[in-house]
Amino acid sequence: MNALKKVARGERTTMIVIALVAAVALVLGVGGFFMARTFLTSADSGTTASKASSDSNGGMSGDSSSSPSETPQAPDTAPQSEAAAPTPEATASSMPPCEDGTSAPDGTCLHPASVQWLDDLLPDPSTVDRKDADAVCSAYVITNQTWDASRDVTDAFASIRASVYETPELQRMHTPTPELAKGQGEFLPLVPNHSHTTVTIENIGVEGRESTRREGNEWVRLVSFPRSYADNSHEPVRALVFLTLVEQEDGTWAVGNAEWH
Repeated sequence: MNALKKVARGERTTMIVIALVAAVALVLGVGGFFMARTFLTSADSGTTASKASSDSNGGMSGDSSSSPSETPQAPDTAPQSEAAAPTPEATASSMPPCEDGTSAPDGTCLHPASVQWLDDLLPDPSTVDRKDADAVCSAYVITNQTWDASRDVTDAFASIRASVYETPELQRMHTPTPELAKGQGEFLPLVPNHSHTTVTIENIGVEGRESTRREGNEWVRLVSFPRSYADNSHEPVRALVFLTLVEQEDGTWAVGNAEWH
């Protein structure tokens, strides 16, 4: 009898344990279900909100670019600064650069640089008609025989200035050191007062007859003139010179030789 009671009591205990386990399992299952549901609901809500936000931003961007009500950008009507007009370049000289020399008014380079052009005393070589033989003769003699002791050291300075009317061959024959030229008896009277000479052309031709054109492209002319001293430090000197003019390819005349008397 006691054994039966023990068995019945054991079975009852087992059933209670099983029931408790089942209850715990049921509670855990229900709790897990609700927890999972809550989690999924939260995830869906976040996804939906993110998508809505993206759509909203996209719609706003599209509206911003295509909305007809938005005022279009006004064209930039501010006056643009005009491009600075190009500065005209200086007209290139037909003469080569004058290095270590002095440029005469016609662009001829005079060497050495100590030789100065006398603008106040000499004819402008850029205005002399080089196709007029007599005009070339006159300008050449005046330039060669005009000396200025305030700017020249010897009369060789004047000879170099006169080279603007000479052929290239005669130009190359001038001394590179005009300050050392000798035979300055007629120049020295100008030195004390730093004075200068003046020249007046009296006649261009050949004594008693017209000069004729020689064979080829040369023409001999005889020029007579007095050379005066501005300070009267010396009596006027009367002189003459035979000039051989050589016609150049462009029809101009240049002095190819000079014989002073």
